[in-house]
Amino acid sequence: PLNLLIWSQTRLYYSTLSSYALVAVVAALSPYIVAVAMSTTTPTTKHPFPALGERNYGSWADDMEAYLKTLDLWDVTDDPTAAPLPVDAANPTTEERKEVRDWEKRKGQASGQIWLVVEDGQKVHVKDIKNDPAKMWLKLKEVHVQQKPGTRFNAYDALLGLRKLEGESLASLMARADKAMQDICALHPKDFTINSLDNDLASMALIRTLPAEYNNFVSSLLLLDSLDLSKLQSAFQNEESQRFARNVDSSPSLAMAAGTIRLEGCRSHNAHQEA
Repeated sequence: PLNLLIWSQTRLYYSTLSSYALVAVVAALSPYIVAVAMSTTTPTTKHPFPALGERNYGSWADDMEAYLKTLDLWDVTDDPTAAPLPVDAANPTTEERKEVRDWEKRKGQASGQIWLVVEDGQKVHVKDIKNDPAKMWLKLKEVHVQQKPGTRFNAYDALLGLRKLEGESLASLMARADKAMQDICALHPKDFTINSLDNDLASMALIRTLPAEYNNFVSSLLLLDSLDLSKLQSAFQNEESQRFARNVDSSPSLAMAAGTIRLEGCRSHNAHQEA
């Protein structure tokens, strides 16, 4: 009986010790468990990628899309037509009202997440629509991805101007080239074809030949909403005519010479008539 009592007490002791050890382990790990749980279910104000600035829209859009998907908020941003609609709008069921409330709640979360990952200088573009994530997303794309010839020409120039940096690996160089190509593709309109590319390249080649004194002319061309080769050729001819006219007006000696020639011609004609 004494041995049995000792054995029972020893077993109870180890059982109690094990329980305390388990409690201690759980207590020690609980902050990490809570943190992991929150990171997978609750949106956070800290983001693992840079905020949207003036020059990083391409990478920001990819990162932001992936982040919203991890929070199950991408559908309210990308497809607002998927919003639940009651069969009878005047008399929705309890389940339909719940679905609408959940959708609106997720819209608010998505718009908040987008707002928090936009630099202060860019928030002006979406301040008036910051309660609608779909409109915010489209507006930011409209601002940063202007599908105009000038924007594409700058992107082409960036691609063709790539050079290997000192100490840079070839893998890194190829990654930069891929990124530059992605930026170009993002600037293509939906109806962009191989003929459009040929037109862009021919136009860009002509524009790149112009020296610095034509910078104002080039800037005006790059602001156009559309630019084909025939329109560019007409612009070149018009610019040439204007420059010739300005040169004549700004050269008094040339103008006087032209007037003298006309005057002498008139005198010669009159003298000839008198004779």
